[in-house]
Amino acid sequence: MTAEWGYAVRDLAAADDFDDEVKRATAALTADRCSNPYCRALTSGPTNDRTKSLTVGVAAPISAMAPGGRRYDARLSEAERHDQGNAIWLCYSCARQVDNDVARFPAELLRSWKKKTG
Repeated sequence: MTAEWGYAVRDLAAADDFDDEVKRATAALTADRCSNPYCRALTSGPTNDRTKSLTVGVAAPISAMAPGGRRYDARLSEAERHDQGNAIWLCYSCARQVDNDVARFPAELLRSWKKKTG
């Protein structure tokens, strides 16, 4: 089964820079549901082609991948930044909010969401 990414989700996901294995593992740990405990939206569904699924979820970085990025943590190694431990699965709407409002969504909050949901 393959996933087809919507245009806007693909743009956000490209910035994440996680490999496909990390994305799949992050989604699977949440049962394809948004990790935001106030949302929990289903992030995958069927398409007309029964061999494919539609994904509207994003493996978003808790700490930015590069210096100057949102919630960047210099204590993390390059490998840790790209690891599943730094990824949180969110629906596209929540991913946009988290990405654009660092004060409201600090790394500690995102880690607590991840701990609760997978």
